[in-house]
Amino acid sequence: MKQMKQKLPKKTHDYSCEKCNFITANKKDFNRHILTSKHQNETNETVFETKKPQKTQHHNCEKCSKIFKSRTSLWRHNKNCYLQQNNDNDEFLVEYLMNENKELKNMIIEVCKQIQPCNINNSINNHSNNKTFNLQFFLNETCKNAMNIKDFVDSVHLDLADLENVGKSGYIEGISNIIIKNLNALEVEQRPIHCADQKREVIYIKDEDKWEKEEDSKPKMRKLIRQIAHKNICMFKQFREKYPDCDNSESRKNDLFNKIVYESMGGKGDDDNVKYNKIIHKISKQVGIDKFST
Repeated sequence: MKQMKQKLPKKTHDYSCEKCNFITANKKDFNRHILTSKHQNETNETVFETKKPQKTQHHNCEKCSKIFKSRTSLWRHNKNCYLQQNNDNDEFLVEYLMNENKELKNMIIEVCKQIQPCNINNSINNHSNNKTFNLQFFLNETCKNAMNIKDFVDSVHLDLADLENVGKSGYIEGISNIIIKNLNALEVEQRPIHCADQKREVIYIKDEDKWEKEEDSKPKMRKLIRQIAHKNICMFKQFREKYPDCDNSESRKNDLFNKIVYESMGGKGDDDNVKYNKIIHKISKQVGIDKFST
């Protein structure tokens, strides 16, 4: 009997998915099953297709050390990074200058505090010098043809009205009015008396063809007052000639004449020096030249 050759069965491997109840002997079918949405939903597994990582070239910024994947990104960054660097430098420079300016400002303030009093003093001195210069120009140039004080006294002519006014107003007011009236009758440039400082009564008098500052005791002004007062007394004769009954004690003119004589001789009250000072003060107020010296 011919012995028949028997085939042995191939050994098989089953691939099963218990979740999906899927069995197959083909591995390819099993792998395909795993990728199906049914299997992934049942098992909550996601199969990712892995790729080999590509090796990338890195580009570094030399200014800030940042890393970029492309040269284009690095180029764009370099422009901004350069500007940022400049901005940082500008901010530093601004802050530095502000601090420097603050210190400089403080120094200037301190220097100004020290200089200010000097400037004020210099300004006062300069103003004073200019004023003195203008005053000298006014006296020696503008008033170079002014009368001498002696000529002024000689030019004063009194009338009975002046005499009677002394009796009515008193010695100080009456003699002051006579002198001031005759000064005002002259042009400013012709007057022999000018007051440069009314508050301090700084008086300049032209005598013997030259201007001189009056001394503190005012000797020339006092002499002027005495001479005018004497001229006033000399008017008594003219008054008596016009009013002969003034010598009659029963006459009203006698009372007037007695008052005139009393006031013309100085009147009552203060001594002569005090009266002279009051007359000089009144005259100074009328012959001030402050406006000409500015």
